[in-house]
Amino acid sequence: MSNNNSERKILIVDDLPINVKVLEGYLKPEEYTIIKAYSGEEALKKFEIEKPDLILLDIMMPVIDGNEVCRRIRSDFNDNLTPIIMVTALDDRKIQSLDNGANDFITKPVDRYELLARVKSLLRIKELQDELIKANKQFEYELALAKDVQQALLPQELPKIPKLEFFYRYVPSLIIGGDFFDIQEITPSLVAVLVCDVMGHGPQAAMITGIVKTFFIQLVRYYPNPDDLLFQMNNRFCNLMSESNLQIFITALCLVINTQKEMVTCASAGHPNPFIIKSHGSHFEEFKVEPGPALGMVPEALYQNQKLAIEDGDMMFLFTDGLLELKNEDGIQFGEKEIYNAIQNNMHLSPEGFVEAILDFANIFANGMYTEDDVTLIAFRYNNAKTEKQFSLI
Repeated sequence: MSNNNSERKILIVDDLPINVKVLEGYLKPEEYTIIKAYSGEEALKKFEIEKPDLILLDIMMPVIDGNEVCRRIRSDFNDNLTPIIMVTALDDRKIQSLDNGANDFITKPVDRYELLARVKSLLRIKELQDELIKANKQFEYELALAKDVQQALLPQELPKIPKLEFFYRYVPSLIIGGDFFDIQEITPSLVAVLVCDVMGHGPQAAMITGIVKTFFIQLVRYYPNPDDLLFQMNNRFCNLMSESNLQIFITALCLVINTQKEMVTCASAGHPNPFIIKSHGSHFEEFKVEPGPALGMVPEALYQNQKLAIEDGDMMFLFTDGLLELKNEDGIQFGEKEIYNAIQNNMHLSPEGFVEAILDFANIFANGMYTEDDVTLIAFRYNNAKTEKQFSLI
């Protein structure tokens, strides 16, 4: 906060020059920059040009009185922050002044010490407000940057792997979250899928996803088993967090799809279970995976693989907990019951149609309520009977 009073501009408004001179004399030793106006019309022009930090405004003036000046500053200039001290000898005009947006009053004849105390107090509040606005603008800039970074970290082009048809939708929240997923081809018949959710919101959560992607790309080819991969990622993330004194956790689900052996191997770090939809929508079930600790929570934590045989036409559905935690206007979460209903009604669709239908189902449930967390939906179908598949993303 500045201690240089010359940087603070005070507009004194009174139709009597002697009154302006008295107030200026009281303030002059404090080295404020003084701006003077002798009518309501002049005051409005000086306010627009000079942008003062505080206004001392006489109520009783001809043509445009002080209350009207105050009202116009608040309404016409849409300024609710500049402190306005009304100078008056009449108590019966104070309520109207408050209604018009005045911050304080001082009664004539003006006491010098009272004037200085009120001016200093309101200028301090004004500076705090200005600093808050500046900080909010910086935060909005960082938030927008974090959104761009987060979007850039998502796959821009899915790998073209025979026998697999992928589709996903990522719906960012108004508050930056930490959803992330990636798909990496290990061999022509082996593909790894990682879905994770950084616990927390804001730019920090978005930036952590960059670290997760780096770990995943670096390690997946050396540790193609999901349990080993999560073990290595967790240890590296724990070490990073201990060095930075941060407490950030990440839920993660890692799948490795082996199209040659027709097998999916999965391990979980506290992430919601995926669903398997059998043979072109005949039935579905939750693929229950023994959860280990979230990444960054317990060093040297062990994770367990769960294997699932897949057949031609089987589809898997993965998602982040933003879907489960989506609330409607009554505060009720989407939850397991709704997600079961959504899958049951749409499991006959293609991966693209299925993901879009689940998202529509959730949007109808929420009825326009925004999500406080990111929502990521991924579906892939195993097609052994076809040699070429489409790969779609939004």
